[in-house]
Amino acid sequence: MSKHSTHFKLQVVQDYLQFGGQKRVARKYQVSHSEVRTWSLAYQAHGLASLQKRTYQHYTPEFKLSVLRYIKDEQVSLRLAAVHFDIATTSTITVWRRLYNEGGLAALQAQPKGRPPMPKAFDIKVLLKKPISELTLAEMRRRLEYSEAESAYLKKLEALAQRKTAQKKQPK
Repeated sequence: MSKHSTHFKLQVVQDYLQFGGQKRVARKYQVSHSEVRTWSLAYQAHGLASLQKRTYQHYTPEFKLSVLRYIKDEQVSLRLAAVHFDIATTSTITVWRRLYNEGGLAALQAQPKGRPPMPKAFDIKVLLKKPISELTLAEMRRRLEYSEAESAYLKKLEALAQRKTAQKKQPK
């Protein structure tokens, strides 16, 4: 998110376009001269809309590839390419370039964000009620695993109970 308002950016750009001197305007408004240059280029190319705060943009892999090809074919800087295609920051293009160099067009596909969803809970009661003749191979395996786990649990419980009674019988 931008820390400067649209009104502030417009004021800086108008001052720069009227009087010139990126560094002078940057000192006057206490911003970096590269921001003055970026804002003024964007304003000249796309108008006031380019200075407004942006929400998340989704770009297709084809668009990303066209930006990278434009940079290579026209031999322009990342800043000029970002202005030409109305991309908020040059770092976005830098990431695209790295991804493309590492994995080609497939790497430019949008990746899912966040954690993967948890698997749905398996309801064993439904599986146990189903007749064996209607079970698929995977369901039979799941039912067998459940029965084996249940058997092992009951054996462990029985062993613990026997140990407790043996401890009670031993004199202290």
